[in-house]
Amino acid sequence: MNNKLNAISTFLRVAEAGSFSAAARLAGIKQSAVSQQIAALEEELGVVLLHRTTRRMKLTAQGERYRRDMQLVLEAMQEAERRLNPVEHQYQGAVHVQLPSGLGQIVLPRLLTLQRMNPELHLQISLDDRIADLVTEGVDVALRLSAKPPQTHAARVLARIETPLFAAPSFPPVESVHALAALPHVRFSGIPLDAPLRLVSDDETIDIAVNTVFRANTSDALLQALEAGMGIGGMQLPLAARALQTGTLVPVLPAWRLPDRFLYAVYPDARFIPHRIRSVVGVIEQLPPEIIKKN
Repeated sequence: MNNKLNAISTFLRVAEAGSFSAAARLAGIKQSAVSQQIAALEEELGVVLLHRTTRRMKLTAQGERYRRDMQLVLEAMQEAERRLNPVEHQYQGAVHVQLPSGLGQIVLPRLLTLQRMNPELHLQISLDDRIADLVTEGVDVALRLSAKPPQTHAARVLARIETPLFAAPSFPPVESVHALAALPHVRFSGIPLDAPLRLVSDDETIDIAVNTVFRANTSDALLQALEAGMGIGGMQLPLAARALQTGTLVPVLPAWRLPDRFLYAVYPDARFIPHRIRSVVGVIEQLPPEIIKKN
């Protein structure tokens, strides 16, 4: 059994390093030993895990499936050992976190502090507004904003995010919600250009056809456009907080807002979530209520 575990570890190291020679250097063994272990593992399993030539190596479809499953198995074993001393090993190991670019800027200082206080924790942070493939990109947990939980992965809701309307102080006052149709708007480029603006109040939902004059694919660009007076636009309240404090943005029609979205922690596989990943999510979840709402 120990030989098989060594072979599996070597296989995972080869898959991560991208070559037999690189894996051998990382393990401190000869390249021939790596080849022998992989060959013995393939023979026992009865499948080809790797396509290799003199210049490159690539996982087969079965090899990629086996890599994912065995990575979970080894992490589960390591986690079981850490739980024997849970406090000592709470923040230890690598964690790849994907964050929305806007909210990520708010969360990032806490994560940097966490790693500084726990040198054995190694964070990889991706600030990205696109929907990443968690499995193929090796993401341990992704924070995603959505009206509904994702259908393809396990998820846990962390907070509710409100998105009011804002504009620059120099923008003319807006007296009614129906006046929005005649005014310039700033909107996310992922929304179809002809899509109506949906707004909600305490007891009503309306759709308004608006004139979109500026579009962008990041919240930072949208925020700058609003501060520059380009138009009216919805902005997640945590991202607008500083602009509200400094006076570069003012609320528009505070009784109305875009439909609320929820911040989800999304995991690639619900069968096993290591304690270190749960701990990192716990730190993110401790953001103060003036930034994110818990209900």
